[in-house]
Parts: sequence; C-alpha cells; structure tokens
Amino acid sequence: MVSTVGHVGIKGDEKVTGPRIFVNIASYRDPECQWTVKDLFDKAEHPERIFVGICWQCVPIEDDDCFRVETRPKQVRFKKFQAKDSRGVGWARHHSQSLWDGEEFTLQIDSHMRFVAGWDRILLEMYEKCPTKKAVLTTYPIPYTPPNTLSSAAIVTIVPNYFDKLGILMFVSHTSPLEDAPPVPTPTSFCAAGFLFAPSQIIKDVPYDPYVYFHGEEISLAARLWTFGWDLFTPNQHVIYHDYSQHPNRVRHWTDNVDWERLNVISQSRVRHLFGIERSTDPAVIGNLKKFGLGTERSLSQFEAFSGLNFKRSTINGDVKTKPPNGAAIGVKQDREQVFTSIWKNNVWGNLETKSGPGSTRAKTDHIRPQLLDLFAELGIKTLVDAGCGDFNWMGDVATHLDHYRGVDIVASMIDELSQTHKGVHSLSFQQADVVKDILPKANAILVRDVLTHFSQDDVKAALEMFAKSGSTYLIATTHQGGKYQDIRTGDWFPMDLSQAPFKLLEPLNMIREGAAENPKCLGVWRLDELA
Repeated sequence: MVSTVGHVGIKGDEKVTGPRIFVNIASYRDPECQWTVKDLFDKAEHPERIFVGICWQCVPIEDDDCFRVETRPKQVRFKKFQAKDSRGVGWARHHSQSLWDGEEFTLQIDSHMRFVAGWDRILLEMYEKCPTKKAVLTTYPIPYTPPNTLSSAAIVTIVPNYFDKLGILMFVSHTSPLEDAPPVPTPTSFCAAGFLFAPSQIIKDVPYDPYVYFHGEEISLAARLWTFGWDLFTPNQHVIYHDYSQHPNRVRHWTDNVDWERLNVISQSRVRHLFGIERSTDPAVIGNLKKFGLGTERSLSQFEAFSGLNFKRSTINGDVKTKPPNGAAIGVKQDREQVFTSIWKNNVWGNLETKSGPGSTRAKTDHIRPQLLDLFAELGIKTLVDAGCGDFNWMGDVATHLDHYRGVDIVASMIDELSQTHKGVHSLSFQQADVVKDILPKANAILVRDVLTHFSQDDVKAALEMFAKSGSTYLIATTHQGGKYQDIRTGDWFPMDLSQAPFKLLEPLNMIREGAAENPKCLGVWRLDELA
C-alpha cells in the first residue's frame, strides 16, 4: 500500500525568498523521526525555506507512536509504505528523493538527527566557500542521545578502514577539535549517506540507487558522485548530530524482514560488479545500472587514484587492508598503530603545512612555544620526551634549547622519515613506540600535547601508568579546564579535564593556556611521582 501526500503548495503559509532546501529522509518505523523534523524546523534560521520529503515505512496501528507530533505539515511531503514492502535503505532514499519539487538545494539525512541553530545558513555559507559549484558537503555527524543530550562539537573526517571478505570498503571516522578547523571545507573521497548537502542538480545527475540494500551504499555513492563530476568536501563547521545508539523503540529492517538476506546478497554483488571486482550477468544484480551506475565525466580508475583505493586488490594507499581471518579482532597495538598510520598517510586533517593537523601549525603554536621555554627554565628541564611528536613541525625552535629532545610516535614510517631528515644532529633522536604499551626513556619531562584527547578511557589510563613507570620527573599534557569526559574510540577526539573523573589527577602545578581566556585548552604540568 502506498499513500503519497504533499505538493500542497511550494510556499506553505509564508513568503519564500532566497534558496530553498529540500530535506529527504528515509524512516523505518522510527518514532524519533517526528522529533527530527521538529528540530530541523525549530533550529533553521529560515524555516519557511525548508521542505521535507519522508519515505515512511511502518506498520499501521502498531507504529502510531511515530506520528504523534506534526510540524509545519504544509512543508512536509511523504510517501507511506507498509514495512513488509520495504526493500532497504537505497530503495527508501530513492522514494524520499522523489518528493523533491524544485528546491535549489538538498540535504539527505537519517531519521534520528538533531541540528545546531542556524544550520541552514551555515550549510549555505560553507557551500559558497567550496571552490566548485558541483560541491557536496558530507561527513558522519557527531552523536546525540535522545531526547536532546548533545555531544561536544567537533570536526569529523571519514577515512577508509578495510575491505570486508566480499571486497566492500568499510569506514571509520576521526574527530578533531572545532577550534582547529580549517578555514574552508576540505576535499575528501568519501561520503556519509546520513549527511549529504548539495545543489539539487545532484538528484538529476546521480539519482539514488534503489537496488543497494545497505552495505556498500556509501562507497558506491561516493564513486558515482565523483565520476559524475561532483567533488566531495568535509565540512569545516559543526552542523548536525546523529543518534548511533541501539534505541529499544527503533526496529531495523534486517530484524523485521525475512527477505533481507537475499536483498543484501544481491546488493553486495551489485557493488562488486560496479567496481569490477566480480562481473555478474544476473539481471537482478545489474538491472538499471545504466541509470544508477557510474558517470562518464571521470573514470573509476581516476577515482581510485584520487582516493588511494584499488577495489580489485583490496588495497588502501598500496597496502592490502582486509579483515583478519575468521573475523578475529585486530590486536590492540596493531589497531592503534593502524588508526594513527591511516590518519598520517591519508592526511586526514587536510592541512597543507603539517599532516599532524591544524593544531600543530606554527601559527597555532606561536603562543605556547615561548611559554614552554620559560617553563623549561623554571623547572630545570633539559631533556624532553615528546610523546606523540607527529612530524616535528612546530617543535624545532623549542628542541634547540634542550640538551636532548627525543620524539616518539606510533607511526613507524613517519619516525623513519624524521630519523633520516635529522640524522647527525646529536641533540635530536626519534623513536617508534606505543605510549599505551611501551615504557618511554627517562627524561626531565614528557610532553603529551593533543594525544590523550584522541584515546579511549582505557588507553588514557594505560598511557598514564606507562609515563609514571618511565622514571621521568614531569608530565606536561593537554587538559581542558572544566571539560567532561565521554569515552571514545581511539582515533576520535574529545576534550577532557585530566583533573576530573575518571582520571582525577591532582590539580596541575602550572598551566600554559593555549588561547584566549575563554578557551579551556591548556598544557598542564604534573609531577609523575604524584599522579593520582
């Protein structure tokens, strides 16, 4: 059963001037969707310019809780399907996309989202900063927990992780502080299906493939967009939140539909065919690929060169990246090393000066370098271990004032480069080590700037233990005054106050503030023999 409602007048009750945004949403039995719609209108600077298209997949009566709140009904169009007739996420997004009615821009989101105030203006302003009119802003949103518990704002970058056993590329994301955001959106090869903003010409150029069930959705979409001449960009401002939790009131299609495995097998074969991994002649697999396949403005091989991927060989930047046999978990050290090596190799932060990210530029550290030298003089620090030294971009001027500087990082290839570049300089040395597992050399102080904020809680605690075992005198580490702690995956980012739970270090002996008075980011100083 299909019921289509909408197109009840483009302007609703208000006069519309300026660019309009069509927000397309696929919702599968999700009671959170009604609150998503309310929030996007409430937070928009120009709600009269926002129009929503929803593909509702629901069970009559049983899912009545999905429809208790109605917001700006004259600006909301929808198609309603019985859940049993649903064919997966690509099918649903295809139907929600079909509700577009000429709005100049489109935003594709999931059904469980929250927004920042003025999100519509922010997206349009970011788009204007992109160097091409065929620009797509896309990334994984920051988390929230319903109803409105929002995580700290940050910049999120998508990076490739590994190819699964069928050759489907899997992703991870890395977060960095909002204060270190680049001035403009940065180019990327990858997209997030749950946050994608572009001119609406994209709907005509690259209509959503209804045959893609779930796995492979984002990499196939990225390749299609890129080969049709669309350029992808990571937003440099925070705009939107996503609920990643396993909400008890939200049913997934694959827990509800006995046919999902067949649909998924067909979909994965379609993605493999699209990328030339394995050719298929099955009409169910290759149907309508002329309409929903790759573009001709740029080739698949050009996309592979741009993204560093090789689909047939399952390589990322030349290295074979496949999931370990039998689905075994990657070891802790290997995983950590892989995460940060991937960040380094892919220049995830997109900074031209340093692959260590915008927080490690000389401009960002102009304020703290002289203060560090004053601190070293005050505490008698002549030997320093820089744990998480990165590419040594900003520390050169500081290191020359020390008797010995040892840079430590988990990324072996970067340490090899630094060792070669600075060989013969006896006051400098570089060492590959995992600060979570390895005891560092003894020194007057260990500097840990912008490192622990990228670690999980367990990794932070283990690193602090290793620092104490080194026999060094002082720890100088990034801390955010008043910051709360949220456990993260290592490689992501979250501001933490090391003096607060769960770490509860003593109050720092000294602090170097990294910015203006209202900026809580500091370098705190502790005696390692007093860590508590």
